[in-house]
Amino acid sequence: MILSNLVLELESVLSEEEINKTIDFSINEVMNVFLDAETGIIFENVRPDGSKEDSFNGRLLNPGHGIEAMWFMIDIAVRRGDQSLIEKATQTILNILNYSWDEKHGGILYFMDSKGNPPQQLEWDQKLWWVHLETLVALSKAYLHTKNSEIWTWYEKVHNYAWSHFSDPEYGEWFGYLNREGKPLLTLKGGKWKGCFHVPRAMFQCWKTFEKIENQ
Repeated sequence: MILSNLVLELESVLSEEEINKTIDFSINEVMNVFLDAETGIIFENVRPDGSKEDSFNGRLLNPGHGIEAMWFMIDIAVRRGDQSLIEKATQTILNILNYSWDEKHGGILYFMDSKGNPPQQLEWDQKLWWVHLETLVALSKAYLHTKNSEIWTWYEKVHNYAWSHFSDPEYGEWFGYLNREGKPLLTLKGGKWKGCFHVPRAMFQCWKTFEKIENQ
């Protein structure tokens, strides 16, 4: 997943052959190996032969990773002029959101089991800042290239949840970790896992994407 983003970031220092080889590999891994054809959802782990394992790890879904990977795929598809890949990534975003959105309390669940079983991770029902930020990036890019009304509906839904729960109107920045009900678990704004990365990157990506939408 990360390789598909990294290759575009390092495009200026890589050969065209290396870029294309890496992009081909990344598309296949993400969209053919880890994307489940039956559910249309990205799995976190697969066996070396690409098959699914009926275990905690084998059924594990990380909605944030799956959605983040889709905006990497959209960026690659734009570079290649591949509208079919854009459409497939867009539908995958919708599939993941429809599966992972917490209908009772709002927000995107952190971990899920593909069969609806209890996940192994104790923090499975938390709502995390980066998951919602990467989803906003993915939705904005998907809307730019598809004008899909369902994508826009989801953008507004995630935007409204994120800004009303993660953003701190008094001291700025975003809380990183919320409980299932949407209340901050920690008041700190930084730590081992929450650095100065996802918030500014997502804001920048959304800003530049909406500039393109405005100028279309």
